[in-house]
Amino acid sequence: MIKEEVFRPKKEYKHLGYNQLSLRHAVSQAVGLNAPGGTIVLYVAGTAALLTFTFSKYPDGAFSIPLILLLALIVYSMMSYSSFEFSKYLSSSGGYYTFVANGLGKGFGLTTALSYISYQILSFTGFGILGFIGFAYAILPSLGITVPYVNILWIPVTIIFILFVSFLIYKGIKPSLKYVTYAILIEVIFFIASSVYLIGVNHTKISIKPFTAIPVGGNFIILAAMMVYAIGSFVGVGGSIPIAEETKNPKKTVPRSIIASIAILGVTIILAAYAEVISWGYGNMASFGTGSGIGAYPVLSIYKYGFSGMGLVPFAVLLIIVINSFFTATVSLGTNASRVIFSLSREGVIPEKLSRTNTRGVPVYAILFITIVSLVIVLATGISFELLYPGKIIDALLYSSVFLLVLESPISYIVHILTNTSLHMYLKKRKMKTHIFRHIIIPGISSITLVGAIIAAVYFDLSAPYIYGVYGALVWVIVIAIVVIIMYTKYNKNLDDIGNFSL
Repeated sequence: MIKEEVFRPKKEYKHLGYNQLSLRHAVSQAVGLNAPGGTIVLYVAGTAALLTFTFSKYPDGAFSIPLILLLALIVYSMMSYSSFEFSKYLSSSGGYYTFVANGLGKGFGLTTALSYISYQILSFTGFGILGFIGFAYAILPSLGITVPYVNILWIPVTIIFILFVSFLIYKGIKPSLKYVTYAILIEVIFFIASSVYLIGVNHTKISIKPFTAIPVGGNFIILAAMMVYAIGSFVGVGGSIPIAEETKNPKKTVPRSIIASIAILGVTIILAAYAEVISWGYGNMASFGTGSGIGAYPVLSIYKYGFSGMGLVPFAVLLIIVINSFFTATVSLGTNASRVIFSLSREGVIPEKLSRTNTRGVPVYAILFITIVSLVIVLATGISFELLYPGKIIDALLYSSVFLLVLESPISYIVHILTNTSLHMYLKKRKMKTHIFRHIIIPGISSITLVGAIIAAVYFDLSAPYIYGVYGALVWVIVIAIVVIIMYTKYNKNLDDIGNFSL
C-alpha cells in the first residue's frame, strides 16, 4: 500500500478559499469545461470535414467517427491516469505543473505551466468564443435571421462575450459552478435521451461498422491522424485539478471527479456521435463531411428533421443547450487558466501582482490578464482568416476556430507527456512503492501514442487550413522552449519555489 506523503510548503503562501466545492462541483467543472453540447456539434462536424477533405478517396470515412472518438477516449483516459495518481498526493491550483515540478524539476515544471496556460487560453478562444460566434453565424440565416454588418458584427459581439464571461469568473467560483452544475445535468440528460431515441428510430441502420476501420479502408494510420484533432473532444477530464485547493477533501474528491468525468463524457459524446452517423446513413457520409447540414453542422439537420411528431421542439432545445454549452465552457476554461496564473505568481515565477485577490478570494489580476490576451488572440485570428477567405465570413470564423483547436492539441499533449514521465520519478524520489504497470507502462503507452499522433498529423500534411494549426503548434512549442531556457539560465531564482505549494 502506498503511504501518502505529508506535503509541507517551504514558506507561507497566499491561497484561495478552502473547502468551497464538493464532488458535484468538481465534476461539473470538468464536464462543463469540456462542453459536451458544443463538442457534439463542433468536434463531430470538424472531424468529419477534416477527414473528408484530407482523405477524399474515402467518402464514407466519417462513418468511423465513433471509433475515432472511442480511441481518443481510451488515449485520453491513459493520459489522465498519471494526473489521477498525482491528485492523490498533491492539491494545488498549479495543477499539472505542480505535479511535474515535483517529479522532473523546475525547468519542466515551467514548461508544463506555460503549455497548460496556452492550451486553456487557446481552447477558451478557439472553442468557447470563436466556436460560439461561428456557430451563431452559421445557424442564424437558417432561422430566417439576417445578420447586419455581417463582416464586422462578430467583433463587438466577441468583445462583449469575453467581458461578460470574465465578469462571471470575477464574481467567484461557487456561484458560477452552481449554475454550471444544473446546466450540465440538463445537457447530459438531453443528449443521452435524444441519442437513444434517434438510434431507436433508425434501428434498421444499426451497425457495428462505425466502430471499425472499414469506412477508411482499414487504414489505422488515418484513425491515428484524426485523433490529433479528436482527442480535444475529452479535454475537460482533468478540469477539476486546478480547483483542487478550493475543493473539500481534494485528495479524494479530485481523483473521483476524473473517473466520473471520463464516464459521463465518454457515454454522452460517443453515443451522440453514433446516433448522428447512423441517422445520416452509410453511403451519404461525403455530404456529412462537407457541411451539408444546417449551417455546416449535420447534427442540426438531424435534430430538425429526425424527430417526427415533435415538431421543432428538439431542434430548439438543442440550440439553447449548445449555446449554453459554449458559455459554460468559457467560464470553466477561464477559471482554470486564472488559477494556474495565480499559482505561478504566488510562487514568485511571474510578477506578484497577478496573485492578488479581492475580498472573495478571486484572483482579479490573473482574470484581467486572461481577458486581454484572449481578446488579442480572438481578434487577430478571426481578422486574419477573414482576410484569407474574403467574402466567406462563416468559413473564416469556422476555420479560425478549428485552427486554434488544432493548434492547442499538440501543446496539451506536452502537458500530459511530461505528467506521465513525472509520476514514476515523483514516487521514487519519495521512496514510495511503485508498480511497473500502473506507473510506467500505462503512462508510457499514453506518451508514445501522443507522439505517434503528432507524427501522423505532420506526415499526412493535413489540408489547409488545418495544417496551419499543426505548424503553428510547432512554432508555439519553440517559443515556450525559448522562454523556459531564458528563465532557467537568466532568472533561475524565480523558479526556486515553483510547485512548492500543496495542501
